[in-house]
Amino acid sequence: MRATCLAAVLVLASGAAFAQQGDWPTFTSKQFGLQIAYPDAYVGDMSRAAEGHFALKNDGVLLLSLDELGGADLESFLRRSLLKDIDVTYERRKKNWMAYSGYAGDYIVYGRTHLSCGRRYAHSFLIRYPRGERAIYDRVVEKLSHSLRVAPEFRRRC
Repeated sequence: MRATCLAAVLVLASGAAFAQQGDWPTFTSKQFGLQIAYPDAYVGDMSRAAEGHFALKNDGVLLLSLDELGGADLESFLRRSLLKDIDVTYERRKKNWMAYSGYAGDYIVYGRTHLSCGRRYAHSFLIRYPRGERAIYDRVVEKLSHSLRVAPEFRRRC
C-alpha cells in the first residue's frame, strides 16, 4: 500500500512539475501557419517536427495540421478527418475555434482548431496519450490549448 501511494505521489508531482514548467519553447511553423508552446521536457523526439509530429514520452504524440476547408463547415470537416476514429465526449465552439476531446481505444485525445482567412483554413493540434498517463498529460492540455495561435506571417497571406 505504501509503495502504491508513493508511486501515485511521484506521478502527480512529476505531472505538476511538467504542467508548471514556466517557459515552454514556442514552435512556429510556416508550413502549418501556426505557433504553439510545447512541453520540451516531455518531447522524446522532434526529428519529425517539420512534418507536424512530436513524439512525446510515455507513448504520447502531438500532431499539427493545416487544412483548407473547401467550403465545409468546421464540425463536418473535423468529423471526416481528425475526429473520424475518436469517440468525442467533449466539444466547445466559439466563432473562430473549436476544442474537442474523447477516446480512441486506450488513448485520450484532445485537440483544438483555429480558423483563419475568413474560415478558409483550419490550423489544428491534436494530442494523444495513454489513459494511464492522464495524471501527467491532462495538466498540460489547457496550456497547449491556450498557446495555439495562427502565425502572424500566415495571417498576412489572407
